[in-house]
Amino acid sequence: MTVPVHSDEPQHPVTEILSQWVANLDLDAVPIAVRERAKHLILDGIGCGLVGARAPWSRTAAQSISEYEPAGYCRILGQKQKHGPLAAALANGAFIQAMELDDYHSQAPLHSASIVLPALFAGVEAQKHRAGHDPVAVSGAAFLLAAVAGFETGPRVGKAMYGSDLLSRGWHSGPVFGSPASAAATGKLFGLAAGEIESAMGIACTQAGGLMSAQYEGMVKRMQHAFAARNGLQAALLARSGYQGMKKVLERPYGGFLAMFSAGNGRSPAYNIEEVVSGLGSDWQTQVIRFKLYACVGGCHGQIEVLQRMQEAHPERFAEGKLDEIEQITVYLSAPIYAHDGWQPERPITATGAQMSAAYIGAVQLVDRQVLPAQFEEAVLDREEVWALARKTICRHSAEFDKPDHICGARVVVRFADGFELEEATPFPKGYDPPLDNADIRDKFRRLAGSVLGAKKVAAIESKVLQLEELEDVEELLALLEVA
Repeated sequence: MTVPVHSDEPQHPVTEILSQWVANLDLDAVPIAVRERAKHLILDGIGCGLVGARAPWSRTAAQSISEYEPAGYCRILGQKQKHGPLAAALANGAFIQAMELDDYHSQAPLHSASIVLPALFAGVEAQKHRAGHDPVAVSGAAFLLAAVAGFETGPRVGKAMYGSDLLSRGWHSGPVFGSPASAAATGKLFGLAAGEIESAMGIACTQAGGLMSAQYEGMVKRMQHAFAARNGLQAALLARSGYQGMKKVLERPYGGFLAMFSAGNGRSPAYNIEEVVSGLGSDWQTQVIRFKLYACVGGCHGQIEVLQRMQEAHPERFAEGKLDEIEQITVYLSAPIYAHDGWQPERPITATGAQMSAAYIGAVQLVDRQVLPAQFEEAVLDREEVWALARKTICRHSAEFDKPDHICGARVVVRFADGFELEEATPFPKGYDPPLDNADIRDKFRRLAGSVLGAKKVAAIESKVLQLEELEDVEELLALLEVA
């Protein structure tokens, strides 16, 4: 039995420093480019949520929640039903993550909008319905500032644990370091003092978790980031009323967040505590959050684009009716993406599994020449032409993609029956370097939201989000999202 050694040596108080930074953060200190990116992250999350609310597993989640949660005052994306804050955060987080179209951070994997926005949406309405207190309207500027606090916190905590290392070891990384992100965002929205934000972080961190085996089947993978949204919201609600959480939760060597989730990783040091606060206020993680162009796990986007280039350069080889001449497909991936998505799929498969399997995703690109939500509808998951290619696919790890910022890159080798072979690679997918333009993100939002809402409402939502600093009450925006 290993007996823990309790050290009295002072630890770098990163939880306190981060909490103070969040509490003191002023909109004037946030560069305009960061603010604009944050608004586009909010817009993208809303678009993903409006579409995701209509997914079959989202309808199941909404029905289940309505059966055990009483009616409340918090709006649900695309729904008439309202629930209490925690249930609303759960539903909205599940909707934003529902179709694998939402953002991702390529250095510290998490989906920020599905964690931060559900907590803030519910927090806005909780400020107007606090028992024994006068209602407080949350301005768009306050909402934007709170979102930035969350967008900055999650990746920093994740990078302190070597980013994708958790993913390699089987943890669902986003729900793990998403809990403190949600707490920071909601604590900022509530105007909590630094000590109260630190309490909220402690309460949120002790709830964190998420198993990556959720990727193989079932529906719960869609909800795991929502668990983090709910955890941080609940933590901030408790801290707002004076309930005290643990201090120094990130840095404590015994039972602390970084120590426990880094345990057994074989690295020295086990975690980089300085990453939590390094470059605060100058190195903006909000600008490193990426936007998805395909409806699948972000780690396979490089693979999709390599196959796209092959199809464009050799149309005769990849023509319809010629795909059966492919003898073998070898896909080389980074260590975390290989561990996460390099498994061999088996029939039958659920939409969740299909969107997490590199072999299946590549086969879909070859057959349909696109990887969008339609490719993962239940009616098309058992096509023999897709499965034939998936069976011919072998995934391997390649250290070339373990370099910094190359986690989502890929090398693909396609061998044909006549001996002809193609090989091509990319270090990272589109939208990484250079990042996706804000204009492209707006176009994505219009396409997503326009598939479920009328043009007038889509334009109104976009206008309010992109002019958040001028909005006196964020409920004006929430009212537009309530019913699709």
